[in-house]
Amino acid sequence: MKKSIFILFIFTSIITKAQTGTILGKITAKDTPVSANIIIKDSEIGTTSSFEGDYNLVVPTKEQTLVVSAVGYKTKEIKINLSQNQSKRLNIELKEDILGLDQVVVTATRGYLNRKKAPVIVTVTDAKTLQATQSISLSEGLNYQPGLRMETNCQNCGTAEVKMNGLNGSYTQILIDSRPVFSSLNSVYGLDQIPANIIEQIEVVRGGGSALYGSNAIAGTINIITKDPSQNKFSIGTNLALIDGRAQDKSLLFNGTIVTDDYKSGIALFGMKRKRDAYDADLDGYTEITKLENTSFGFKGFNRPAERQKIMAEFNAINEFRRGGNKLNELPFLSDVTEEITSTVVGGGVTYDYQSRNLRDNYSVYASTSLSKNNNFYGGLFTAPPTDENIVGSIEGFGKSKDNTIVTGAQYTHRFKQFLNNKGTFTGGIEYKYNDIDDRKENPDYEPIKQVTRLYGVYGQQEWVVNNKLRVLAGLRADMHNLAEEKVVLNPRANILYSINKNLRWRTSYAKGFRAPQIYGEDVHAALAAGEISRIRNSDDLKSETSHSFLTSLDWSKELNNGDFSLVTELFFTQLNDAFALEQGTETAPGSGIFEWIRVNSTGAKVYGINLELKYAPNEFWLLQAGGTLQRSYYNEKIEWSEDEPDQATREFNKTPRAYGNFIITYAPSKKFQNNLSAVYTGSMYVQHLAGYIPNDKLEKSPSFFELNWKSAYQFHLDDHDHTFLEISGGVQNIFNSYQNDFDQGAFRDVTYVYGPQKPRTLFIGIKFGA
Repeated sequence: MKKSIFILFIFTSIITKAQTGTILGKITAKDTPVSANIIIKDSEIGTTSSFEGDYNLVVPTKEQTLVVSAVGYKTKEIKINLSQNQSKRLNIELKEDILGLDQVVVTATRGYLNRKKAPVIVTVTDAKTLQATQSISLSEGLNYQPGLRMETNCQNCGTAEVKMNGLNGSYTQILIDSRPVFSSLNSVYGLDQIPANIIEQIEVVRGGGSALYGSNAIAGTINIITKDPSQNKFSIGTNLALIDGRAQDKSLLFNGTIVTDDYKSGIALFGMKRKRDAYDADLDGYTEITKLENTSFGFKGFNRPAERQKIMAEFNAINEFRRGGNKLNELPFLSDVTEEITSTVVGGGVTYDYQSRNLRDNYSVYASTSLSKNNNFYGGLFTAPPTDENIVGSIEGFGKSKDNTIVTGAQYTHRFKQFLNNKGTFTGGIEYKYNDIDDRKENPDYEPIKQVTRLYGVYGQQEWVVNNKLRVLAGLRADMHNLAEEKVVLNPRANILYSINKNLRWRTSYAKGFRAPQIYGEDVHAALAAGEISRIRNSDDLKSETSHSFLTSLDWSKELNNGDFSLVTELFFTQLNDAFALEQGTETAPGSGIFEWIRVNSTGAKVYGINLELKYAPNEFWLLQAGGTLQRSYYNEKIEWSEDEPDQATREFNKTPRAYGNFIITYAPSKKFQNNLSAVYTGSMYVQHLAGYIPNDKLEKSPSFFELNWKSAYQFHLDDHDHTFLEISGGVQNIFNSYQNDFDQGAFRDVTYVYGPQKPRTLFIGIKFGA
């Protein structure tokens, strides 16, 4: 019997092998070779074209559909029908995906998926957008997505946070290559420290994401995808900007990639050197924009030790100095007030991926870390005479902080050929996150902030392709941590994607989010920056903060003869429960002026509104993209943010406009000549203004702002094959100088009373050489 089966197997194999043909050819786009994936639809047969665009694929002789896809190009399907042993040459021309409608994203499901098929709306900022808006760091490029808005928090240190759908930065989970290594200390300074030239794209998922990514993903998730080594190239460039015609901002950027001919190994290198002068808007001797020096270096490499296996490793190191306040040329403790921080951040990670022979099973094991430390100074003499006693007291403003994060985990994905009569995908995994923060000062009255966090997560989700129009996804994550009495935090999610027709897709989703009760945050840092000496602790009965998010959206896209059109409308609602708040306790000693602040659970809040995103490319020369948000953000009860002015209690969120938006218009008559007009609109908002420069606390209402920017760039090609180029660029940011004009002055100013655009009118020029 066994012998008969063996003979039958051999015979079948011979027949199957004989009933095949071969297609081969070249894949190009406007006569430029393209490295693309070529597969037979609904099968495990496929290959990848070379860097020269050449491919060769053996296919069954029956009628098949060939699917060709490549990053930056529209997916193309071609019907083929070969006879036995036939060899056919098929050259394929791809069209550029101008709007990124066929982009592959990872944040929606923790697996690679075409945006149109993702059950969750994923919006993307790519490297072209960062270049078009002259973004040197990550923080400068986050304004160009619906629902996102950058907010500066401090004039002395220049920290900034990204707000999503009106919620503060601590409610957003920031990932680096899908890993949650962005810790609480990183969230204060880190957005300025990540160079834009390492970023391939920024993926944003609005709404609760804790079912996949754990703590902090309440407002949503921002995934920073760094550049993979893809082809041999390099570039080096320099930029010079003049802030208000007075303060220089200089940067030197480097990128280089080396890939072996067989594409089994590769490495991408990057570097940045930036030096920015301090800027004093009202000439009172105190900074509105801090002095900054940043040096960054890193790499990302891969190796394929065997077929269907891949090892990815990355490393980055950042050293940054920043200082604000006054008397910047003197020692910090001799100033009236200063904040000075020297930061060192070292991070990296390793990932091992394995794909089964039938291409249905994927296994991934990873470990990542971010080690941060800084030496800092908060305070000064506060206009007191520089006596020995006062200087000794000022020296106590020195301190040290460290924040070490380790993330490790494993993930498994299985693609079902048959799941409830159709296809489906299961994704599951485990994850462990360790965070150790230690923040202390020389001043003995300052209580050190020390906290060790251990988070254990287990997650699973199942996607079901019901039919060609309907996809359903459900997931659940269980998290355990050591910061509160609850044993397990369960976070479910449910998503539905229904394709009404070829161009129109409807999505709806529910997700629960949570935030573990960590001590250190932007609210603590803001108090330190203002020169306060406080003791912070969590209340004994503090619970995790949770949320319930509901979203529904319509995504309409239309392929034009020479371009594309896309419109996304998204309604969102988020209910916060047990929201964290700081409550002022008693003085640590009578007359000391040092209070203990206690983190407690408040009654909660709600945020709701609408996001719009429009993209239109009538042809290959013009591109318009615009986004806007209308929203309301309310606490369930009025918040008494000022003890001096209890009648100014409010339900509205601080520094949260009801309307904000952006647009970018690109005109490129040729690939050599690029012109970009961009803008950011920030609506009027309520801003808390603390006493010091003013006699009493006051709730202010800011004006609205409209920042208009222009950039042009032209490339000169230096060889016959257009491989080597020299690019010259220039432009103006904030052309109309739409900028805050009522800053506090002097040593007792409220440094957190800063709002609106990050900088005034700024002229810039740049030059870049590459090949």
